[in-house]
Amino acid sequence: MAGNPERLKQYIEMLARAHGGMDHLVDVAREKQQRDGPSAAGIESAALGREVPPEHFNVTEAIIDEEIRPAFDIVDGTFDAPHRLWTKLKSEDALRERIEAVIPSVGRIELPGNRRIPYGGTGFVVGRNLLMTNRHVAELFARGLGDRRVTFISGAGSAINFTRENGKPPGQDLRVSGIRMIHPYWDMAILELEQLPEGHFPLKLSLLDARELPEGHEIFVIGYPAFDPRNPSDVQNTLFDSRYGTKRLQPGALQGRGATASFGKLVDAAAHDCSTLGGNSGSAVFDLSTGDVLALHFGGLYHEKNFGVPASELSRDGRVISAGVSFAGQPSGGQNGWADWWRQADESETATAPPSDHATSAVTSSHASVSLVDNSVTFEIPLRVTVSLGAVRHVAPVAPATVLDSVTEALKEPIHDTDYSTRRGYSANFIRGVSVPMPSAEDAEVLAPTKSGDTVLHYQNFSISMHAKRRLALFTASNVTGERALRKPTNDNYTRKGLSGLDKNDIEKWFLDDRIDPKYQLPDVFFTKDRKAFDKGHIVRRDDVAWGRTFEEVQRANGDSYHVTNCSPQVADFNQSSKGEDNWGDLENHVLKSAGSERLCVFAGPILKETDDIFVGKGDANTRLRARIPVRFWKVIVAKVEEGIAAYGFILEQDLSDVAWEEFVVPEEYLPTMYPLSEISEETGVAFDPDIMAADQYDTLRGREVSRSAGARRRKNRS
Repeated sequence: MAGNPERLKQYIEMLARAHGGMDHLVDVAREKQQRDGPSAAGIESAALGREVPPEHFNVTEAIIDEEIRPAFDIVDGTFDAPHRLWTKLKSEDALRERIEAVIPSVGRIELPGNRRIPYGGTGFVVGRNLLMTNRHVAELFARGLGDRRVTFISGAGSAINFTRENGKPPGQDLRVSGIRMIHPYWDMAILELEQLPEGHFPLKLSLLDARELPEGHEIFVIGYPAFDPRNPSDVQNTLFDSRYGTKRLQPGALQGRGATASFGKLVDAAAHDCSTLGGNSGSAVFDLSTGDVLALHFGGLYHEKNFGVPASELSRDGRVISAGVSFAGQPSGGQNGWADWWRQADESETATAPPSDHATSAVTSSHASVSLVDNSVTFEIPLRVTVSLGAVRHVAPVAPATVLDSVTEALKEPIHDTDYSTRRGYSANFIRGVSVPMPSAEDAEVLAPTKSGDTVLHYQNFSISMHAKRRLALFTASNVTGERALRKPTNDNYTRKGLSGLDKNDIEKWFLDDRIDPKYQLPDVFFTKDRKAFDKGHIVRRDDVAWGRTFEEVQRANGDSYHVTNCSPQVADFNQSSKGEDNWGDLENHVLKSAGSERLCVFAGPILKETDDIFVGKGDANTRLRARIPVRFWKVIVAKVEEGIAAYGFILEQDLSDVAWEEFVVPEEYLPTMYPLSEISEETGVAFDPDIMAADQYDTLRGREVSRSAGARRRKNRS
């Protein structure tokens, strides 16, 4: 938010409504100016209806944090509140006792064995041996949706610590023994403890609708705020005394309701203005007048508005009630607006397995859990991606030519439709309410022409533009959705056999696209007679585009993904693990966490450089074919959010510096890295629409959350 004068002005106006008007805030600011010296000019400007001058941003934010929306240390179960607006929290016995009564039931969600993330967020007691936190916190160590197929990620675990106070011993970690629920609609999860010690009683969820209470209704949050690198470090360090991850009391006020993106939809959330940061995820938002929980905090924007799951909405959910959650009265249950989300969770085919007995250690990469099992590393984010690990592995000796020939002859083409008249390709208007234009080549001369004179090949739900010289895609553009009605629109067979016509042991044979000259395509034989040096890597993922309104459309999209135009040679095991999963992970799933629609637009391709090494392989009719092998790949994901669109860019690298090009030693690690779109464009020669460039989330809190949850690294600053 820092640097946006209009938003800061709006935030100050919102605070004024909660504290008796702008004059009161001006008095507070002037009092601090007389005491400590910082200028009150920023708040005075807002009082006059003017934007806050840029030179007063940080000072104004410091006044807001220190005087109006402070954060108090909680030590030994109590606190001090010396600030003018909040002295009553300590001086009025009823308020102090109300706050102190709930402090023991709020704790920090720990991630034992996690060497990358110190803790997951905040949680609080809601029933007998039950904790409530955010879904996005639980997905650091759990997977599945609903209350039937949820379990721990292999090798991962969690605990809660009800202490973690400033200057005090860390206290006891209580192991989380089970996952009771990961809500399919709201950003909420319920965890189980084996035995909750005395003194940590269940908090009661209010039946009052926080969204309908007056703006300015006083509240408080208890949680464990973490440093947020997007916000001004000096302001944060002053507010939190450069100490993070310890228990804090953060007072504030309700601010009505707000539509915000959450897991592929817009939800009607409760809004508040407490000074919460990342580690507050999963905090309870308490009613100061009763001590009941009004909402479950799940996100927001610093010095703008924060959001919570209304407790009153959870009281309408029979499964939440049946789980044993405590309410301040008789919950209604009955009808709610997310029954279909529960049904989809119940019908999910995502089976879960218990943790492996062979897991030797557990670490995480940002929000992704990583477990070391039997010489493999498994990333749970929350779906699984496995990469061969340990000592470098040498591919088995090359098979005799006769054996390779017999394998080639056994290849089988998946079912595909050769009547291309039905193909409409990528749609810029796929996401309702926004337009996401397809990229273009910065230099159109590099593109391969089709036989009709175009430079774009349209398929079912995606399109491709080919690089003529490299015989590979310069870029692809896909429409992706998780909508069940489009993923399985009928009762037909959507298995591999049903869609592709391939039996369990069949090997896919990829095929040329007759609409473009073969000289612009790498034939399937290049991959099947290349001594197994390379995998056939889908650029457009088959599962991403296999959707439609009929079984025929789904099958057509499935088949289209096996055109060699959609293939890029990748070092063996780079594109897929031993279980056939994509090493990009499920970046799309993590984007959907903060998206307002289940629909996404995805652009992807290899990064084609003149310095790429040349491999001499087989061509058709026993010819020799020379092709440069790309070592880096890019992906841009565009989603709908409250303010329009958000774009996220990533690059995935396969480091060939240690590859012996005679023996094809497989490198150990492949992880996506988040990049600014401007650098992806510069690296690839692909031009993105100005609106997409303007929506780049690299430098935003939303972008940081996506990269953290996906376990993606961030591009190091250029020197």
